[in-house]
Amino acid sequence: MRVYYDNVIASGLIARDLAPEELAALREIEAAHQAGTIKRVTSRESWREQERTRDAARRAQLEAARELVSVVQADHRVLGFENLVGPSGTIAANPIVSDLVDESIFADVTSLGLKSADARHFMYAAANNCQRFVTLDPDFLDRRSLLENRCPSLRIVKPSELVEELRRATNQR
Repeated sequence: MRVYYDNVIASGLIARDLAPEELAALREIEAAHQAGTIKRVTSRESWREQERTRDAARRAQLEAARELVSVVQADHRVLGFENLVGPSGTIAANPIVSDLVDESIFADVTSLGLKSADARHFMYAAANNCQRFVTLDPDFLDRRSLLENRCPSLRIVKPSELVEELRRATNQR
């Protein structure tokens, strides 16, 4: 199962600032990842959000730990290249990228009231075939049924809900 961490969860993994029940659940999810039961990912959108953290020490802590959670492969598209001339006259190709990998999903979920950054998180999860979207963000949780109707293969869950699901699956084996 592919599990997507939104920024609240990706940052909470490092800062350990989640509610105790959800932090304990996140530790179990991490153990499931280490055991190979699930594959958890995030996107560079989490990095962009973390870079806006005002506390310099916390921002540095988050940046130093980026490699702990893999990023999805499809979180940008190369639209073309722009040629640049350097001081020595050499030409360098600079890629022109878009962070929208699926415009229809992005437009659909922003029409439900998600802010652009949140819509990108959801779009990345859907476009990268994630089955679970782990969050504590009320913007997602309050729209859970609407979002899941738009992308039925992607369920929005809190860490504690995913842990319950993983435990049930283990007990059924």
